[in-house]
Amino acid sequence: MHPSRLVTLSGVAIGGLALFLPQVRLPVLGPVDGFDGAAWPVMIPLAPLVLFALLGDRPEGYRLPVAVLAVVCSCAALVFAVAKLIDAAAAAGAVEGGAMRAGPWAVLAGTVLALAGSLLSFSRRVG
Repeated sequence: MHPSRLVTLSGVAIGGLALFLPQVRLPVLGPVDGFDGAAWPVMIPLAPLVLFALLGDRPEGYRLPVAVLAVVCSCAALVFAVAKLIDAAAAAGAVEGGAMRAGPWAVLAGTVLALAGSLLSFSRRVG
């Protein structure tokens, strides 16, 4: 198994599990998780990466296009994760007593890890 698959799957898992973490804490509403804070769409571009990682080796002619598509999907997820990080910081700063929590940072870390795995998929070395 190519190491890029494990790195990619780990990143998607971290990003998905981070949606259950609180994104911000607001005085009136309490903690807001990734689903209530609308961070869940980050999983839309990450979902194909799971499929690419689980399908395994592709014929030689398809390896490069799939790797490029994986990088494009993970970059889209990274852009969305950064936007949600900025959104969470703005929401916490707009309300007195509001605080940003670990959720946006964990989503960002998961997408960065998925991007690293996607970039590693260009390597043909195994092990």
